[in-house]
Amino acid sequence: MNNTNQESIVIDPVAMKIINRIAAGSRSEGVLECQGGVMVEGSFVGTLVVKGGPLVLMPEGVIRGVMTCDGDAYLFGTIEEQTNGEPSELEAHGAVFLTETVNAKANITAGAFKTYEGSQVDGRIKTIKRG
Repeated sequence: MNNTNQESIVIDPVAMKIINRIAAGSRSEGVLECQGGVMVEGSFVGTLVVKGGPLVLMPEGVIRGVMTCDGDAYLFGTIEEQTNGEPSELEAHGAVFLTETVNAKANITAGAFKTYEGSQVDGRIKTIKRG
């Protein structure tokens, strides 16, 4: 009998104010500034700024570059290293949830971390004072 507690993360776009989306199968490059949360199911390369909601990287989502988020970040997908071979950069002023499916080649800075067994991060992890 397995008595381990199975904690699950529920992504509720309405309650979490996720009003922006990079849909599965779509590719976007450049600078994207979002007012409200963003859900990434496709591919994004560049600079991503999220204000007023979380960054949610879904299992099929791929991001590369520099990401900043004034709230939480839920990482289920892939963060690739930048084209110059350096790790991508993610700064979240809330908590970062490193789920069992995340594979990140990134330096991640956050107010707090929640790590799940199986998460893979190749880069620095650093905490900052939550604002």
